[in-house]
Amino acid sequence: MLAQNDDRNELIAILAWQLDMGIDEALLDHPQADAVPLRLDQLLAVAAPAGDTGVSQTVMGGAAPHPSDAVKMPNPASVNSGLVNPAANPAANPALANSEAVHPEGKINADGAALAGITSLADLQSGLAKLDDCPLKHTASNLCFADGNPGARLMIIGEAPGRDEDRMGVPFVGADGQLLDKMIASIGLDRASVYLTNLLPWRPPGNRSPTDEETAMLLPWLFRHVQLAKPEFVLLLGGAAAKLVLGSHDGIMKLRGRWRDVDFGDGVARPVLASLHPAYLLRSPAQKRLAFEDLLLLTKRLGAVQSNDETG
Repeated sequence: MLAQNDDRNELIAILAWQLDMGIDEALLDHPQADAVPLRLDQLLAVAAPAGDTGVSQTVMGGAAPHPSDAVKMPNPASVNSGLVNPAANPAANPALANSEAVHPEGKINADGAALAGITSLADLQSGLAKLDDCPLKHTASNLCFADGNPGARLMIIGEAPGRDEDRMGVPFVGADGQLLDKMIASIGLDRASVYLTNLLPWRPPGNRSPTDEETAMLLPWLFRHVQLAKPEFVLLLGGAAAKLVLGSHDGIMKLRGRWRDVDFGDGVARPVLASLHPAYLLRSPAQKRLAFEDLLLLTKRLGAVQSNDETG
């Protein structure tokens, strides 16, 4: 019995440490689609209810959450460990609740008095580096701000840095970035002719989903990033980026392959195209055909605008 209590306390200590490090959702080895995230604070409340004399207060670092604060635990087999889109519930997301996010007719408002005073990409990067209130900053190794040409006509927005990106501080440098390089090379582009960034500038610990609070804090910075970079076109890679920027509940398969005009808060209606993330294509190579169709749409739009500029 004593051994069981020791094992239990050890598990509780691990849960408490993960929460302190910002890991607030359980991750599975095999992601499941359309699943409910398993919150570690809820699991901890069930594992170590208040008043449980078998749990060391030293382990807990204070009072444990009360069982009444915990909700019914979902079936672990249905938990999704992938990057969950915070836009799935706009009412619970302040960043979306305060913005008009219906497209293509809608408008995204990148409001924020502090951001309005930032007038250059260098200042934006410096401001993000000082954003101590964001928990992601304190668990990541490096800030992944951007790569490529900040004056490019095309801005590519991914989801979040991975392990390689976190280590190097540059977006799209891992295996998915290498695939992205090949993809844009197939339409005559390279990193010198595009501008790359992510929805999140820091890697979430354990590649967990960002919380609504983190997304609400960082989404206006992304909008300001677009305003300052002034791209003619925006390519969104992955469901999380597409859903948040487009303010949609639809999955990436429904959002991809169609141009939408999006106002990022500066009064400019920019053509935005959503497509599949290279990391997904590495896991599902059969879907590369759809990504190539999107690239053809992009090429056609870029070429048509360039032709009009030359004839004008």
